[in-house]
Amino acid sequence: MMTFDFDKNIPILQAAKGKEIPWVGGSYPSYPVDILKLTQSYFKSDEYDRNFDRTLRQHDFREGIPEQQVAEIASHSDDYSLVRAVMSAIIRGEKYTPGMWQTLLYNGIMFDLLTREHQLKENLQISVDV
Repeated sequence: MMTFDFDKNIPILQAAKGKEIPWVGGSYPSYPVDILKLTQSYFKSDEYDRNFDRTLRQHDFREGIPEQQVAEIASHSDDYSLVRAVMSAIIRGEKYTPGMWQTLLYNGIMFDLLTREHQLKENLQISVDV
């Protein structure tokens, strides 16, 4: 496993806010290379929760999470495992729901979620170091 570089990747999501993503032949979004690299590096990193389904069920999420609730988690949750599981589900979800990232990039939810995950991870490391 590799370490995910939050400091490198958060600005990529910040820059994607409000930007339209064209669709190729109307069937799949044409994501910029930096977004694809970010999602691939997240998927290959220690941050990716390979058991996100189980983690989400432990938080009483059984059948997906509405976008508004994801936005709430991104802005208010203090639960690192939940934020990490939601981000992991989003990273994986594009494979099964083409265009999922498009909306979450455009409205800044992926940016907010990754920023929150980074903050919570740093807080965990601080409390472990103390």
